[in-house]
Amino acid sequence: MLLNFARRVLNFARYRLIPPHNMFTHKAEQFYFEEYNRYISPYLVKGQTMLDIGCQMGRFTIPAALKGLNVVATDIRTSYFRFISKKINGKGNVEFRLETLEQSLKSLPKGHFDVVMCLELLYNLPDPAQNLQKLAMLLKPGGVLITSHRSPGYYLFRFIREKNYEAANLILQANHPDYNAQTVDELKTLCLQSDLELLQLVPIGLFSGFGSDAFSGIANPAKMSEQNKLALSRFETNHDLSQMFGNSARYNLMIGRQK
Repeated sequence: MLLNFARRVLNFARYRLIPPHNMFTHKAEQFYFEEYNRYISPYLVKGQTMLDIGCQMGRFTIPAALKGLNVVATDIRTSYFRFISKKINGKGNVEFRLETLEQSLKSLPKGHFDVVMCLELLYNLPDPAQNLQKLAMLLKPGGVLITSHRSPGYYLFRFIREKNYEAANLILQANHPDYNAQTVDELKTLCLQSDLELLQLVPIGLFSGFGSDAFSGIANPAKMSEQNKLALSRFETNHDLSQMFGNSARYNLMIGRQK
């Protein structure tokens, strides 16, 4: 158990404390931002309040602030806040809070936000059902919760590529100690349990990846021409393909509305 906990902490530190790349300049990250933004941008409305938990370099904190939302941005690294401040250059209203998700859930007012966003973070933490329910409680009536989640297939492909068949078998049994992934149907259930109306459940990175990602062997946006990236995007946002392959996406983006 101690070894599993240490692995989780190491993985968290690698990607949250010491990010391997700049999400604004990395070509693949720019591609995935566009995929996210396709679904998220309609919910960023001038004058509304938004909470961005685990904001990192402000991938959505910055456009939301520049669009005129009042944003609360949290993370565990102050250098992110300096980066965001430089990017918005005094043009947006952002309150920064140096705290973990657990601290945010305890300290922030319930029923306060029009939008609560928590992208690419929850899979690092235990008990996604409880975290989603607590995040939903921060919303105003009619507010929107936006989260992203790892799929079981993402890890299954990863471990098979690494020839780690023992770990792959644990994923099949939903019994892997280090990773937190949900199927599309499980996410629908979690949304319902959080008393949210499901608005969107769509894959991000359906057939592509980068770095050591298993999907990078299929398509890597960082190594593609603009024309090919556009063609790839059409496949990755195709509704029928999303239904067929959603359980293998890099992430599944879930958007739910507070009833």
